[in-house]
Amino acid sequence: MQRDFITRSNETFAAIAGWSFDHRWWVVVLAVLMLSGSMFLAGKARVDSSFEAYFDPQDPAFLAYEKYQEDFGSDEISYILYEAPGTEHGAFDLEVMRKILQLTEAIEDEVPFIYEVTSLANAELMVGVEGGIDIQKLQDDLPETQEELLALRARYLAKPMLVGGLVTGDGAYAALILEMDRTSTDPLDEIRLDPEGGDGLDNLYPQVTDNKIQEILARPEYAGIDFYHSGDVPLNAIFNVVLEEESVTLGLATAGVIALVLLFFFRSVVGVLAPTIVVQMSVIACVAFIAAVGWSLDLSFGSIPTLLTAIGVAHSVHILSEFRARLVDIGDRREALVQTLYLVGTPCLLTSITTAIGFWAMSFVPIKSISHMGIYSAFGVMMAFVLSLTLLLALLSFGRRVPRKAASETQRIHAKGGRVVQAVLTATAAFTIRFRRPILVASALVLVFSVVGITQLVADSNWLNDFSDRMPIKHTTIKVDEVMGGVTNVILLFDAGEPEAIKEPAALREIERIQAWSSQQDIVRKTYSIVDILTDLNQSFHADDPAWYRLPETRDLVAQYLLLYETAGGSETDDYVSSDYQRASLELRLKLDMTSKTADLLEGLEAEIAKQPLEATQMTVTGMGALWVILLDYIVASQLQGFLLAFGVISVLMCLLFRSVLAGTIAMLPNLAPILLTLGLMGWLGILLDYSKAIIAAVALGIAVDDTIHLMSRIRYEFQRCGNYAEALRESIMDVGRALVITSIALVLGFLVLLLSVLDAQSVQGLLLAGTIVVALVADFLLMPALVITFQPFGPEGVKAVPQSEELREAA
Repeated sequence: MQRDFITRSNETFAAIAGWSFDHRWWVVVLAVLMLSGSMFLAGKARVDSSFEAYFDPQDPAFLAYEKYQEDFGSDEISYILYEAPGTEHGAFDLEVMRKILQLTEAIEDEVPFIYEVTSLANAELMVGVEGGIDIQKLQDDLPETQEELLALRARYLAKPMLVGGLVTGDGAYAALILEMDRTSTDPLDEIRLDPEGGDGLDNLYPQVTDNKIQEILARPEYAGIDFYHSGDVPLNAIFNVVLEEESVTLGLATAGVIALVLLFFFRSVVGVLAPTIVVQMSVIACVAFIAAVGWSLDLSFGSIPTLLTAIGVAHSVHILSEFRARLVDIGDRREALVQTLYLVGTPCLLTSITTAIGFWAMSFVPIKSISHMGIYSAFGVMMAFVLSLTLLLALLSFGRRVPRKAASETQRIHAKGGRVVQAVLTATAAFTIRFRRPILVASALVLVFSVVGITQLVADSNWLNDFSDRMPIKHTTIKVDEVMGGVTNVILLFDAGEPEAIKEPAALREIERIQAWSSQQDIVRKTYSIVDILTDLNQSFHADDPAWYRLPETRDLVAQYLLLYETAGGSETDDYVSSDYQRASLELRLKLDMTSKTADLLEGLEAEIAKQPLEATQMTVTGMGALWVILLDYIVASQLQGFLLAFGVISVLMCLLFRSVLAGTIAMLPNLAPILLTLGLMGWLGILLDYSKAIIAAVALGIAVDDTIHLMSRIRYEFQRCGNYAEALRESIMDVGRALVITSIALVLGFLVLLLSVLDAQSVQGLLLAGTIVVALVADFLLMPALVITFQPFGPEGVKAVPQSEELREAA
């Protein structure tokens, strides 16, 4: 037989097996040293669940967002909605107001990383007085009687800037808005509570901030008030906890499930412990890599320990399955390891490369967290391969080299999967050979079904859908949105071109026009801008006459009003204009809805401006809502780009591997089926393509092709031995098939562990990947053999190569 790449590679891996056996203690020592170093680095990994983790620092949309933050500070908030059930006057009950005043002061004094707290107790109430205005706050002069407070109630509810954000129109609900002076992506030394307290979550923002808020709200002095705490701080804090806890618990659960699968099929302590050690070391090495390059454990990391555990065990299964069969046949442990790696070493290398390519293909997408995930996951996959071919073999080498007695027939049958597995594999091979044409026809029909479903696939998202109904924060956030609205936002940034220019009436009128248009849109719950302050000032100067709730007519009057406002103690202009009065922000608070609705809003805004272009200002769109829209565009591009790149690279690799375009094409077609069927079912079932599913096609392709490589390589090997496709197929399925069944069961059950996650995004991802693996196994057992028998990619029948016994003798 021609000494092609596969043959030379087989011989190299056989030599590695012999070396690992002969130097097994050195391998174990090196593995322990690697584990120690990995654990040290992994301990330095930082958790980052912030939305900014999705964007590259040089992304234009993110740069615009950062520019906004430079002018107006962090936009991260905690939003505490509250009600006082059983009280007649709701938020304006005097006793309730006293408690809220006390709560406001407690939060200001005790909660770390707070920039400002706004509540009814300290909200600015502008009142016109002779010669100017007076800014009144309840905290400065809280009424002593309920009647006095009710007299003020009407004045507060008459202020448009307060209603809908700080208090409902009927006064039944009110809120505290806690603005932060930090963001989740700030450097570590800026978000530590205790500079010497380490980098655990309990010493970092937003965890310490959220924990203190929760502790304050639970105090007995606030009994009788129901609080609903949502916003960036609690959401990010909960994500941090979930990521940290589930990356461990789900990873261990996956390892436990897979250990049970291995125990069931191999009935061996070593057969369970050795693969478990290998995959867990791979996961730890992956986390160490993340810390070493300065990245964070972000929102894309949550399912990676489970994925790596499930994927990494596949090599171990193939090695264990082949080793057990060889050991009972030849009765020599070293030779069994050598022959095992001769047969499965190259397929394991190739499957690792293709799986790594599936992940690596995602490193080119514009979503930063997914791009990073593609790189560190590919690293984890290759680490699992290296450890499988060194540490696993070293662990298997321990024990008597030659068994005391020859294996019984029962042991031989069990080593090859048992009678049930053998019967199923025999029937599968016979079915495929007999019904290859109906299989091809059925596959074509499934393809048509899938393509039609893909045409109905919709790219859309709603970040709240990440949370399962088991999480209280989801219900709290929905409650806040229903009562007050505006959990997310879009920021319109107006630049007047030069300092002080935002005071020009022309610039202010443009902001007012866009604000008025935005307020009429269904998705917009509340708007805020400098226009609100100026119109309130103008009305206050004219005895609160509603007719004067409009912008001042001249720049000088605007300047005078603002000067008087600041002199009277007003400070809210800092939230809406830059310090040099060149830029102003218009904040649109949006109700919870699909990202496509926000995209429709921005398209409508673009059309409105096209009808009447801005002349005095230039407008930039930013804010969380706008970034979600951009992320939605990235999702579509990521799914297509990642899949095409992975498919193209893996296809070329298959053609080079088998030295045939026909063989490479046949190897790839069965792997298109599960991907297309999964995406097609998503379309038929109305499952949205969002950021959590952007990786599915490319990653599933990298995983699904693994079984194909093992089976296709063995069919090629057996065909060169016997010269008959039907016999080669039967031998390959009987030999490799048992490992494919075990690895598929392990993968499916491993991915299904994600159903235990409290994040629905991870649960759905696990379910889709599990379904893809099932379809991939069916395609490998039915479609791929049918294509091989029909198109004969390895040449005509009747030509034999070197006998199998001679090859294995050379390998040993």
